[in-house]
Amino acid sequence: ENQGEAGMHVVGASVVGTITGLGGGTLNNCLVGATPVGWMKDVRFLVIAGISSLSGFYLYPLVQSGLREGHENQGGVEGGDSQGVSLPRYTLETIALSALAIVGAQTGIVRGLHPLASCSLGVTICFGGVFRDLFCGQELRLGGVSGCQSYALASVSGAAVYVALRELHVWNCSGVSSKLINGGIPIGLRIALGFGTAVLVRACAWDRKPDGLFLTMEETSEQNLRWLKSLLHK
Repeated sequence: ENQGEAGMHVVGASVVGTITGLGGGTLNNCLVGATPVGWMKDVRFLVIAGISSLSGFYLYPLVQSGLREGHENQGGVEGGDSQGVSLPRYTLETIALSALAIVGAQTGIVRGLHPLASCSLGVTICFGGVFRDLFCGQELRLGGVSGCQSYALASVSGAAVYVALRELHVWNCSGVSSKLINGGIPIGLRIALGFGTAVLVRACAWDRKPDGLFLTMEETSEQNLRWLKSLLHK
């Protein structure tokens, strides 16, 4: 959708879509030294990303038109913000982002990296969406609904919860007997809580639209100046 809105034709949109799908994983592979990267060792990932991008170019506008017509027939307004971020797209991106945050964090855990490094991989694996927004000339607002759409905060929150629960699980199960929880924390529960955390952050970002989760530097400066003036006048 972003590529079409940026005025790209089918080739440009397919290239950007493929980069979006593979960019984050490629970056993570390079960071941990796993080369050749995954899609070079197994080109099926490249083929799937390319076909998905090509299909999306033709199919998504039809789906969006159908949804818009359905809302109009019901006398409602299509879910979205003033900058055109549709709720269906936002929901799909939220699901993908939350899953990728866990996958990225698990990559670091498997390679024995420090928990902070593992959390960072949960963020960088989502950079495919950042690359897309750069190519499409969209505003990068890491804490807002538009642009990168709260990618940073949501992904790092989900990854941090997953990694923290994994560290608690290891600590709990170290030694002869369990310290707190018998058998430790099931991996399914760790995944669900990490995934749910990322989804929750994204939901909060959507609820706060169009303001986003954070103040801009200018807004923060104005707020601090007001606070200082009120403090000096006391």
